[in-house]
Amino acid sequence: MLDSLLQESWLAWGAGLLIGFPLLTVLFGEMLYRIENNSGKSRTSLGNTLYFVLPSLVIWLLLTRVLELDDNNVWVQIAASIFWISLLYLSLSAFNLFWSARSETEGWQSRIPSLVLNIARMFFILLGVAFVTSSVWGIDLGKMLAALGVGSIVLGLALQDTLGGLFAGITLISARQFKVGDWLKTGDVTGQVVTVNWYSVTLKTLENDLLIIPNSVLARDTFRNYSQPSSVHMERIVIQFWEEHPPNLVRKALLEAASATPGVLDEPSPQVMLRELADDAGAYEALLYFDDYGKIDGIRDAFLTHAWYAAKRYNIVFPYADYQLYHFAGSEMNLGSDDLVMPEKLVEKLLDLEVFNLSQQEMEQLAHGAFIQRFGTGEQILRAGAEYGSFFVVLSGNAKKYVLDREGREQSMGTADPGDLIGVVAALRHCKNMINVYANNDIQVAGLSLKSVEQVLKSSPQFARELEEDIESRLEIIDSILQRSDRTARGDNRVHTANLRRLLGRNRQSTTHQKNSES
Repeated sequence: MLDSLLQESWLAWGAGLLIGFPLLTVLFGEMLYRIENNSGKSRTSLGNTLYFVLPSLVIWLLLTRVLELDDNNVWVQIAASIFWISLLYLSLSAFNLFWSARSETEGWQSRIPSLVLNIARMFFILLGVAFVTSSVWGIDLGKMLAALGVGSIVLGLALQDTLGGLFAGITLISARQFKVGDWLKTGDVTGQVVTVNWYSVTLKTLENDLLIIPNSVLARDTFRNYSQPSSVHMERIVIQFWEEHPPNLVRKALLEAASATPGVLDEPSPQVMLRELADDAGAYEALLYFDDYGKIDGIRDAFLTHAWYAAKRYNIVFPYADYQLYHFAGSEMNLGSDDLVMPEKLVEKLLDLEVFNLSQQEMEQLAHGAFIQRFGTGEQILRAGAEYGSFFVVLSGNAKKYVLDREGREQSMGTADPGDLIGVVAALRHCKNMINVYANNDIQVAGLSLKSVEQVLKSSPQFARELEEDIESRLEIIDSILQRSDRTARGDNRVHTANLRRLLGRNRQSTTHQKNSES
């Protein structure tokens, strides 16, 4: 009796389902409990297996193996369709879990565009739907594909441009020739990539406008990526100067302008090359490196501005006809500045500013060998650690002063206004400069020769005392800011202070002796 019952297939399937389904349910429930601290994606994949695949499989087997319904039965076909669709869903979930876990390690999966993954998922979904339609429902796909083939030809002709843009977008994205945030130039347009989709690429231009380019147009055109293979971009700027100027002097001026330009990288360092020597001019090309192409207009403007000021400081002129008229014919030109101080007016300007308590003759002696320099906004006038053979008087504009602490950070020392001295401590003590000075706006300074200053110091004890008091006051300010400065450096400063005081002492003695002889 028992043997005959076991030979019944429906009974064996029924017993197997009755025992196997609860066991599998408990097994997957235990697995879910074990990995509850893991990622939610892993739990979701197993949950899909438990709540969709297993029940649909049990119902399908129950209908076909236990109840022994025919495969053409509607309920059997529905149960089979649900099972295969849930199994397809489980496969896609497992694929997504595998892919996301691998992408976090930045392997080769991270370099494949998401568009390609979406197309692969769509292909597997269509393949699964075709399998269910053909195997479960018994629909002949041959006739359907033939009908779709004729319709696809008509649809393809009607959507030729759209499909062309679609496949061009797939090609561009798959090749990964650019990404969102890159700067591209196509034709006469330069812009930053904002969005990339199946049909078009949207650029944000330097004029802050949005430009939408169809993928089919971009795929046929040649474009330049300024952000690849790295974000560092080199810009070439050509400037012409009078051919009589020594090339090394021109290079020095342009490199000084490049170092003062915000955004220009120190590494790779800027370069200046002589490209051409014409009849009256030499063409110099400056190679500037920066890592944000969106700042190119500001960098070009700042570099050319600093190059103009540097050229004026080094007496380098541009090869323009207007300059020839001014230089050779002596005609007056409007230099665009009402407060421009000419060399012949320097003594008068110093007297007006009341910089020193000196007579007309002493001021003329002090200004002998002086020179006037102009700096643009942001340019560095004095650099900490450098040595200077002169100190400066601010004639117009103002500058910001900073002292470096032991960590190399700049600490503000206020501003230098017209009539103020800068660099006087380093110049008179023959030591390295201790502060950084930057032009706060367009500024003119007069550099006083140290030789001329020392001659006036010997003849004017009052002038010597004023400079000594000014130097002591500056050092007190620096010491109050740099309380933890190096004691060795302070010792060197004391040596220079003693030397200066001996010089000032000799001046006082000679003055006293002169007064006694006169009396």
